[in-house]
Amino acid sequence: MIVRLLSSLGIGQKSPIEEKVSSLATYRETANLRNIPEDELARQIEAAAERIAEHVVRTPIIRLPWLDRDGREVWAKLECHQHSGSFKYRGALNALMKTDYQRVITASAGNHALATAAAGKQVGKEVQVVAPTTASELKVNRLLSDASVSLLGSNLHEATIAAMGIAKESGNNPESSLRFLSPYADPDVVAGAGTAIKEALDDAGVDFDTVVVPLGGGGLAAATAAWCAARRPGTQIVCTHPEIFGRDFDAGRVSEKLAHPTVPTYSDGLGVQLVEDTPFADIIDRRLRSIIQVSESDTAAAIAYILRLQSLLIEGAAATTIAAWLTNDPIFQQRKGKVLLLLTGANVASSTVAKALVADVHDPKRRQQLGLRHILNPVERHGAVAAGNGRKRPEKGPHLGHHTSQSMIDVWSVLFERLQQSTVRLKNRFDEKRQLSNSLGLQTHEWCVTIFIDVYSRLVSLLDECHNALSTGHLSLKAWELEERYRVLLQLRSTLVSLFDRCSAAYDQSRADWFFDPASQNAAAVNYDRYGSPDLRDMERNMLSTIRVSSSRPVELLLASSGMAAYQILQHFLLQHLSVNDTIVLPPYIYFEALEQLQALTHIRVVHAPSFDAEDIIAIAEKHNARAVFADPVANIVSLDCTDLKELAKAVSNRPGWEDRYLVVDGTMASGALEIVDWFQSPSAPTLLYYESVSKYLQLGLDIQMGGLLVYPADLDHEMRTIRRNTGTIMYPRNAALLPPIDFDVFQCRMRVLTENAELLYNLLRRASNSIAEISFPMKWREMGWRHGGSLVTIRFYRDGMNNKEGLEACIDRILRAAENLHVPMVKGVSFGFSFARISSASSMAKDSDPFLRIAVGVESDHIQPLATAIIQGVEAYCLSFNPELFSRLGPTSNGGAVNGFLAK
Repeated sequence: MIVRLLSSLGIGQKSPIEEKVSSLATYRETANLRNIPEDELARQIEAAAERIAEHVVRTPIIRLPWLDRDGREVWAKLECHQHSGSFKYRGALNALMKTDYQRVITASAGNHALATAAAGKQVGKEVQVVAPTTASELKVNRLLSDASVSLLGSNLHEATIAAMGIAKESGNNPESSLRFLSPYADPDVVAGAGTAIKEALDDAGVDFDTVVVPLGGGGLAAATAAWCAARRPGTQIVCTHPEIFGRDFDAGRVSEKLAHPTVPTYSDGLGVQLVEDTPFADIIDRRLRSIIQVSESDTAAAIAYILRLQSLLIEGAAATTIAAWLTNDPIFQQRKGKVLLLLTGANVASSTVAKALVADVHDPKRRQQLGLRHILNPVERHGAVAAGNGRKRPEKGPHLGHHTSQSMIDVWSVLFERLQQSTVRLKNRFDEKRQLSNSLGLQTHEWCVTIFIDVYSRLVSLLDECHNALSTGHLSLKAWELEERYRVLLQLRSTLVSLFDRCSAAYDQSRADWFFDPASQNAAAVNYDRYGSPDLRDMERNMLSTIRVSSSRPVELLLASSGMAAYQILQHFLLQHLSVNDTIVLPPYIYFEALEQLQALTHIRVVHAPSFDAEDIIAIAEKHNARAVFADPVANIVSLDCTDLKELAKAVSNRPGWEDRYLVVDGTMASGALEIVDWFQSPSAPTLLYYESVSKYLQLGLDIQMGGLLVYPADLDHEMRTIRRNTGTIMYPRNAALLPPIDFDVFQCRMRVLTENAELLYNLLRRASNSIAEISFPMKWREMGWRHGGSLVTIRFYRDGMNNKEGLEACIDRILRAAENLHVPMVKGVSFGFSFARISSASSMAKDSDPFLRIAVGVESDHIQPLATAIIQGVEAYCLSFNPELFSRLGPTSNGGAVNGFLAK
């Protein structure tokens, strides 16, 4: 059980491998020298089935009704439940049971290696695995308990040649020599693999019209074709293959095309390049004439498809059989009758599953099947967000005892499902960690293990309860109850993440157990948490796709411990690049905590533009030859002034000198609303540094933790990450685990609902209170190219004396009491982005400006009209107390006058 790096055999040196190619051209065991007829292969499959029957899992056949169409029934053979996680165990076991050799060697970085190692342990034979030097540490670690592993060659092609060479040089003595075990060209391996189709046809009780099988090296496909030709001649064979390989099977022999190079793919189990002629070439070329090439996006969608609809986790190779139904191949789509899919394996990386779950799904019918319908475009359900678009908003009664709106049910259903999946992946990591700890003889405190398992079991049970209620429509929970449950369950999962995690994990050890992620083992890059982790990197990629600031430009995103931490990284970067007496230009307002830090820099000049207008900011920046310019989409002040950043980008697109400037943008108030990176693409565009708080909108109102993000050009990645590491501003693992698993569609759905509600509240308040107060909302968000307008509405009384802290606190108290009488959920406090309405007397936005009322709406649309009534009643009572002269002229509204009349319109 050792890992060997045999550089002497040609790693990184092309010539030794090339020499082995010529010397091995004629090397093959006698059984492999001829083409095997399909009837002979069928007989070998029958014999193999008897040989291995007591040692393999007789995997079930199930129906997949969600793939049915008129005249078509789809079934699946679940080889993903086989020992070692794939059908490969059948072939490896058959070969090892049949051969006289006590030692075997094979080349693989995946399923065949795992299968051969497990089979060798089962029959008590020594197994050596040759894997390429690029094989993941996790896969190598999984092999260590059952096999010796050598790292040879830069890819699987070279590793295979090396393994064949080692076998040849070892001689022909069954007691001491090595037999090379090919995953696709060894007759015993292929016969064993073929037992899967024999078993399926025996167990199904029906005759299948079509069998769909993944095509990699051709062994399983040839065995399936041979068995069906001999025993079910009416059954047609369809193969699936990754389109990304670029193999044109219509131009030449299929077996020859399998010798062409491969590239990285979701279907890594099919990434086989034949090193030698296969003895099944005749079967492959004659029987495998229908090959569907599937795209990477369809394969990713298929992984998510079956996980969501069948609760089955499968690898990319198996998923191609489902992806085939997602293609637009008209001949394939027209297939009728009973169809069997061979789901060949389940050894898939969690990162692959994560990417598949957030892959875009554009087809409306497919979205509906996946439970994603209306998340992409909530306007279809709620009506257009745009005011005055000719469509009248439906009237809604004042009763607030309803359940959540359907679009938010869709959102919560997706989030609960993703939390389930991430919890399962966490348990898989825990199981891998325990297995590795046991194989390495490390000390384990079972008391602690029991705690993890108990908490996990309880969490899974609670998640199942919530998700089942959502998915079946048997929902009796209100919006706030759903949110509270999710909030608690997310924190419970975060506890599981933290139980065995370490801030400075060990990557090698004796006896002591000081790691949680098995991938950390033998990985010298493992360091303190502030250096980051693969999980955090996945979170950052997901967050980048969620806010979607760019669709084409290469950018990177950092997660930080707070919004101000993200700003600290940004300012630290600026200080490294600005010189003494350089100028920074600001709009009239930026967030006061950032302003205070800039003003404290005695060697930097800070100049304010006269307005938020893009042309004014440009003019001042050019006048003072500024090195850095700050410009936010919307200012966090009472007037909610906006800067048209798209117009700014257009204006500087052909102005020389701007390419030498930095543009700093705080997008917190318009989170995920701007495709801002793509706006600044001209040769004269400044370097864009974009940051946001992750404590508000991006937490979906859960309010669990602080967080911030920073986006910048990809070529600055090393420098930014170094700054984050050295300033200790990273988002640590427990906090990262508390981020909800959102994506672009989920986030935009929620933001558009908030915007629609804020616009309605703005219109209601403006018309009812326009004579006593200024009501603000960024109504021009559409004109400026934003995706949404946020959730904030502000109120400033025309009489300045009424805009004082004590008075506004009294006004808020009146509003809350009115809301209480109307049964409207509302809280008092700072920040925004929550699911309930929130009100504050905003006095900390800037120390030199008057406070004002700021209302952040919630997600329940039916709350908005009674919320407006409560606000207007509270404002009226405040004005009547402090300014009775005004109301003596205008007349009261709360006793059934203007308010109720307006709300009835």
